Amino acid sequence: MAHSTHDDTFYSLDNSAIFMAAIAGASGPFVFRFYCELDNPVFVPALQDAVNALFPRFPYLFVRLRSGVFWHYLDPVSKPPRVEKETAYPCGPLPQGGDRPALRVFAYGRRIAVEFHHVVTDGTGAIAFMRALITEYLRNIGIGLELSDADLVSFGIKHPREPVDAGESEDGYNKYFRPSATVPDKTGQAFLIPGRRMFISYRETLGSMDVRQVLDVAKKYKVTLTEFLSAIHLDVLQDMYESLDRKAQKGAKKVISIQVPVNLRKIYPSQSLRNFFLFVAPYIDVRLGHWSFDEILRRVHHQMQLGLEDKELVRQLKRNVGGERNPFGKIVFLPIKTLVLRIINAVIGVGAYSGSLSNVGIVEMPEALAAHIVRFSFIPSRARTTGANVGVLTWQNRLYINIGSMVHERDFERRFFTKLSSFGIDVFVMSSDPISKVDYF
Repeated sequence: MAHSTHDDTFYSLDNSAIFMAAIAGASGPFVFRFYCELDNPVFVPALQDAVNALFPRFPYLFVRLRSGVFWHYLDPVSKPPRVEKETAYPCGPLPQGGDRPALRVFAYGRRIAVEFHHVVTDGTGAIAFMRALITEYLRNIGIGLELSDADLVSFGIKHPREPVDAGESEDGYNKYFRPSATVPDKTGQAFLIPGRRMFISYRETLGSMDVRQVLDVAKKYKVTLTEFLSAIHLDVLQDMYESLDRKAQKGAKKVISIQVPVNLRKIYPSQSLRNFFLFVAPYIDVRLGHWSFDEILRRVHHQMQLGLEDKELVRQLKRNVGGERNPFGKIVFLPIKTLVLRIINAVIGVGAYSGSLSNVGIVEMPEALAAHIVRFSFIPSRARTTGANVGVLTWQNRLYINIGSMVHERDFERRFFTKLSSFGIDVFVMSSDPISKVDYF
């Protein structure tokens, strides 16, 4: 993915990034956040030193989005970014222009947060950077110094003293593209969460629970954790549809569908820390009547299993990468490409899904460092159309479910966590106040 022209190095965008760079805007900036809460207030100079040390180790992340004649590209910035104070609301559009990368590092109280534009990486790459940053910071303040570089490598943690692996910046989409595959079937418009949308605010509602309780329930139903939570998501949206009055129901879309990102590294061998994911989209059609939870769960399970088959995934690769490889598309100027992609998104993209649920999996750290970490958490990208999206992360024995919402009403969050509690799961809920600047409670 890295290219050189004379003394300049730049990175071409991966396939997912091409689309997101074209359609990103204030209502959907494609910015997501990971944060780590520690047992003591953050010492900013030590955090800045950690950022500086990792700057050469992650060259493909410390880049800015630039516009070329035919394509966007990623241009490395000349110096590490400064650690910033917390912003009013998470996951907003990144500042444009200047020598600023498509990621930002924040410090607030005991919290270290990093926001990533999706054009540079996905959840896997973000976690890799986050683990490296927290490790370097804690070592800078004297914690974990007994861990050698070999210990960090054995734990899968990147560190400043190891060379950059070229495989970390490869384009996995093009690597596994099959030109003979057929494209997926077209999708229609989906039911959307009703209610007024906030223009700037983005409310974070965090649910914390014992991961073993959730796994026990999923095991009882013989499904995965992600399948169980996806069924909860669909069931809650069905409840919201059924709670509408007759006139509102008549005007609402009848298909309820959610996007569930799939980490392709678990299917196709790749060391890439750029974007390398596709979606599975389980759905129900309420025109067929009310779906019991058992019916939804069975349907989600089989749809997810089918969606993860190689022959289904290569169809998505064909649709996405095939457009990028189209000879005519290659010679079309960037402003025209951008306009076409925005029109396509407006016609078939916006409103095609009722929401998203992203499970980024388990975050692990060496015990010497983990003893000083309260939790990690993940806030998904904001999207005014869907209104609310769900991010899931496991840290130690706790499952953290973070709902990011641009809907004034809190009905979705309330229903989601109430539904989880109905299975005997003890859920502790915290929420941010969209009126307050940065208070979390």
